[in-house]
Amino acid sequence: MRNTNNFAHLAWKWHNRVLLRTFIVYGAVTIIPLVPSFYSQDFDAGFSVANYPWRWLDVISQNNPWFFSSQGGKNYIGWFITLLICLVAGTVWLLVEKQINKDKNVADLNTGDGGLYNWFFILVRYQIVLRMSWFAIAKVFPVQMPFPTISQLNTSLGDFTPGKLYWLTTGVSPFFEVFAGIFELTATILILFRRTTTLGALMMIAILLPIWFVNIGYDAGVELASLHLLLLSLLLLAKDSTKFWQLLIEHKEAAISYIRPPVFPQQWKRVGRIALKIGFIFIFLVYRGYHYEKLYAAGKTFKLPLDNGVESFTGFYNVDEFRINNRFIPYSPNDSLRWQNVVFEKFNTISIKVARPFKLNTQNKIRTTEYYGNIGRLFYGYDVDTVKHVFTLKNRADTSEKTVLNYTIPKPGRFILKGLDGHKDSVYIELNRVDRQYPLAVKRNTKVAGD
Repeated sequence: MRNTNNFAHLAWKWHNRVLLRTFIVYGAVTIIPLVPSFYSQDFDAGFSVANYPWRWLDVISQNNPWFFSSQGGKNYIGWFITLLICLVAGTVWLLVEKQINKDKNVADLNTGDGGLYNWFFILVRYQIVLRMSWFAIAKVFPVQMPFPTISQLNTSLGDFTPGKLYWLTTGVSPFFEVFAGIFELTATILILFRRTTTLGALMMIAILLPIWFVNIGYDAGVELASLHLLLLSLLLLAKDSTKFWQLLIEHKEAAISYIRPPVFPQQWKRVGRIALKIGFIFIFLVYRGYHYEKLYAAGKTFKLPLDNGVESFTGFYNVDEFRINNRFIPYSPNDSLRWQNVVFEKFNTISIKVARPFKLNTQNKIRTTEYYGNIGRLFYGYDVDTVKHVFTLKNRADTSEKTVLNYTIPKPGRFILKGLDGHKDSVYIELNRVDRQYPLAVKRNTKVAGD
């Protein structure tokens, strides 16, 4: 394979020139944060992220245009409208450019398109790397799809959406998640460098095509986002489409084009280009990878609260007695008032099983992971005063709801809670911890009790 670069002297056809400008506009509007809310994000809604200072790196990587998240991540109409607008903008761009350069000869115009393609090549490559580096590193150090929590292990299978179930089943197998992350990271790094971009794009297509299908089949929420990255990866190969046909179908010799970097006459620009690339790699790959490794080593994931709970409280509890306004309520699977069981997570979350109607949340965001895609349980963040024996509970889904409960511990593993709930009704609850074994959490080489 020899290095060639015919783009500087290629006789660009009119439709190719329009498409080039169209996808430059598309690449820009899908990566530059154009929504004002991006710059005023509340990182402290639902749970504290004070110990997560690199959150801005993830926000920049995952900045999404409006049509990505609307309609459950399946706003194809919005995507097509955006493409159409970009096509109109690309056409107008070319017409204005031709009007401005009408006195110049054709050779000068074609040379300009070769240089313009180089900037398009940079824009597409770095957008793919910016987005995929986040997914890749979060899988290499498996913090994207964490192992199911105690609350999730005690949620009925039918109370999960297919998308949430897919995320949980992936989290059950850290080995598979890490393997997928290494493959994604390899493709991402290859795309960073011009000589290996074609190989990286081929690998990225092999990754993104099944991801797109998985999102379609499981309704996992990032359907259009994966299609967007798939399109960008295909655009990296568009320059060699005829050569792939010759090589794979006609079995003829073909040379893949090598896009040379921009040539800057000034030394400071040449040094600046290298410095910017090194800085990008350090910040978004090395620095973020280091912090994700620390997060994983600490047994945490940014998908779940970062604040620790009280370790001795962690576990599954049956509700032995439940009173509201001093009225005893016996256990009933259909009672909408009575708590059925309670879970204290290792982080500062308490979840409560209740038999009441739930509004299903389908927005898979950082602060919704606990209750996104499942029903049947209420999730509360808690602060505890171990001296005064007071729990302060805040509803994860509705932070305006606050409950204060006094507690006593007659013996280890047993709680008595008293106080006012979110509706200002007095409650009295007795909890008794139950030691449960979960086959999903048992190592493969360990025999599960009862086999």
